[in-house]
Amino acid sequence: MERIDPQSDHQRLRCFGIGREVEFSSKRYVLQRRTTLASGEAAVVLRGENEQFVISAAAFLKAAKPL
Repeated sequence: MERIDPQSDHQRLRCFGIGREVEFSSKRYVLQRRTTLASGEAAVVLRGENEQFVISAAAFLKAAKPL
């Protein structure tokens, strides 16, 4: 199994501070925290009004817009 180097995604997340509101999939979320998945891939935890979920940093960075 190839090991993923999460460093670049973690560095690209620096502009999204913890507690910052973002628009993702046309909804508003608050960035709860940054984390790393078991695979070594960077990820973030997003919290909305009625939901909270983990998404990979790569997918988040493609679709998120800071508010």
